Amino acid sequence: MKYFKIIPMMLILFACFACKTQQKGPSHLSVGRASLIQSGLAIEAVDHLTKAEKNEVDRDEARALLIIAYSYALSTEAAKAQKVEDEYKQQRNERIAALNNAEMTIMIEILSKRSQVQKDGFQALTDKGAEAAVVILNHYADGTTPDAHKHFPSILTEMGTEAVDPVMNRITDAAITPENKITLIRVIGEIGDKKAVDKLKSIDLTNMSEAFKLEVYTTLYRLGDSSYQTQILTGLKSDDVDVRRAAAKAMPNLKNVNTNTLINALKDEDFQVVADIAKALAVHKTKDAHQLLLNVFRRTHDPESEDAPKAKDAVLNTLATYTEAGGELRKGLARSMALLLISQEVKSDKDRINLANFLKDRLVTQLKAAMLLDDLETKLYEYTTNVEESDFVKTALGELLRAIR
Repeated sequence: MKYFKIIPMMLILFACFACKTQQKGPSHLSVGRASLIQSGLAIEAVDHLTKAEKNEVDRDEARALLIIAYSYALSTEAAKAQKVEDEYKQQRNERIAALNNAEMTIMIEILSKRSQVQKDGFQALTDKGAEAAVVILNHYADGTTPDAHKHFPSILTEMGTEAVDPVMNRITDAAITPENKITLIRVIGEIGDKKAVDKLKSIDLTNMSEAFKLEVYTTLYRLGDSSYQTQILTGLKSDDVDVRRAAAKAMPNLKNVNTNTLINALKDEDFQVVADIAKALAVHKTKDAHQLLLNVFRRTHDPESEDAPKAKDAVLNTLATYTEAGGELRKGLARSMALLLISQEVKSDKDRINLANFLKDRLVTQLKAAMLLDDLETKLYEYTTNVEESDFVKTALGELLRAIR
């Protein structure tokens, strides 16, 4: 009898010991997560995560991570190298089809932090389509995972027509911030699906901001209704900076814009407006824009604005399109830019380096032709030797001088 009593006790002890043994060390979930997010080892991650999916009580995180792992393994061709490409494609497609809201929420939380798998994870959400759009819009409304919000517009835009109804259903939701509403209206314009027209026109704009109204007009214009062009252009003169920003962003999409209107808008005190007007002048090209585009580098107000570098980059990109176009659009630009460079009016070292490099890379031939007009070579040399204080700028200027000699 004692023997039969001992056996159950031994089995209980063994079970307890086994449970404790299983709990030792990191779990398959934590190892799989680290392998994927921290090390980019997708194949190893899949192995651990599939075990975690079987063992974990809450399987949502394991499943969310598996979709990202399969996506990353396919993108990097690790799956192809291991001869599991077809299996991974099938797993990815089946799992994306089965994705639920909880798993998508976990994916967004994981992908809100920058990592090597971020792009492929967001692509999986894009491929999910309308259901993922609903979850994304919920995050906009709840204000959760704000670090992921900057990725949402491109995801929704890439979804295309599948995102239109979910976006339009939430576009007037009081829980979504005015800024995000404007972003969502722009997404509709980028998608370009005309089925949104009637819904846009049915929006009650009575209590909406002027900036939101202008975005609606702009989107309707992009979807084929040109009757709003005058209202959009008028927005460039608004006292409300948000309205001016909305109008400026619309300019590249408008037809037959008077370039003088754009040139005057370059004087705006807001660098975001200036950046978008500079981009518009790459579409609506005019030689008359040279000086005011270059004047952006002379501006000293609000130098700490995060939009100032964007505006200057936009100016250089537009001037690059002018140099490539040639003819009148390029004529005189080399001389104007060289005189600006040595004028001591460009306060930023980085800006002076960018101007010197632009001249060296794109306008050397034109600069050589302009040398005799203002004795530019001598002036550039004297400025480099006697005036410029930054060694980095001197190096860039030295390379420019060698290129034109």
